[in-house]
Amino acid sequence: MDLKGHRALVTGASSGIGRHYAEKLASYGADVVITARRGDRLEQLASRLGEAYGVEVQIIVGDLKQPQASRAIFEEATACGQKISILINNAGIGKYGDFLEYNYQDQAEVLSVNALAPTELTYLFSKHMLLHARKSYIVHVASIGAFQPVSRFAVYCGSKAYLLYFSEALSFELNKTNVRVMCLCPGGTYTEFFDHSHQKIKKGGNRFMMSSEKVVTIAIKAMMKERAVCIPGLLNKAACFLPRFLPRSWSAALARLSMDQSVEPFHP
Repeated sequence: MDLKGHRALVTGASSGIGRHYAEKLASYGADVVITARRGDRLEQLASRLGEAYGVEVQIIVGDLKQPQASRAIFEEATACGQKISILINNAGIGKYGDFLEYNYQDQAEVLSVNALAPTELTYLFSKHMLLHARKSYIVHVASIGAFQPVSRFAVYCGSKAYLLYFSEALSFELNKTNVRVMCLCPGGTYTEFFDHSHQKIKKGGNRFMMSSEKVVTIAIKAMMKERAVCIPGLLNKAACFLPRFLPRSWSAALARLSMDQSVEPFHP
């Protein structure tokens, strides 16, 4: 794929899916703007991408938990008339464990990063994209957890379900413009997210996992095909669509059973 001439902004680019998004987009010729909290990691990534692919890389250090971060990232990325034509809303956090075992601030931060920040970034950058009028793409990284309630992940899955519905609705609203919107819904993916969310994968759970590089490769192809939703992997597709044929009351119980077989219980 040739993405020369595009300039992409990737949030949560210091590791995992975000880092592989930055690498893949750069390998296809796109200039990239990478943002995350850890500036040292961004510096290392920027140096590697510039040397390997000869693209321009801009670093923006920001914490999307902070109320003004989205606006600041937008203004810095578009300063001096610079244009963004690909937005990857990848940054996300989660707290695995019973809802009431965490303090409310922890849960509020999940909503801030997973729902409020991508909504504001999408609002700002979609207006920007409509103005510059070149073909543009917005991708929200959600989860297969967007398709059903998962106990011990109530707020996380709720935030990802919001991203899914938001993406599908906005995709329809913008389908006659130059902007395309997609929601990426990966299943278990090998990233640092498991450490930050306090999940420890059981031995049997590894059979359902995918690499972040494979997820991103599939996702970029789907983006270029202008799909509204991308679910990488046959097992993940089955996990999303088979429950539709079962009573709704079974969803939470089946999701809990699946998680209990794959992830060690955690009590903060």
